[in-house]
Amino acid sequence: MSYRVIRSARANHDLVLFSQFARSYGQDWAAHQLQRINRLFSIELPGSPHQWSYFYITGAPYRAYLFRAGRKIQYWIVYSVDDAAQTINILRFWNASQDPDRFLP
Repeated sequence: MSYRVIRSARANHDLVLFSQFARSYGQDWAAHQLQRINRLFSIELPGSPHQWSYFYITGAPYRAYLFRAGRKIQYWIVYSVDDAAQTINILRFWNASQDPDRFLP
């Protein structure tokens, strides 16, 4: 059974900032990255949310997937899994180049 993905307001804001940044590289590149993110949220995460390990900054219960866009651009998709409700709660789409001490879920 597939899990339902729920994005927090903060994750949505992070994604808006990423999409603005991606457009600075060009519309085609941005569209490709956003398609990859949509596939991740609609197929890969819901199909196997426990596949990725716990986030190195917070540990359990937060898990993380490292989304790479090109060679140098990386974002952590930080989420928690609620098996009882069959949901995945996306907390952040966090730029991995930021100071880890400033991470807030």
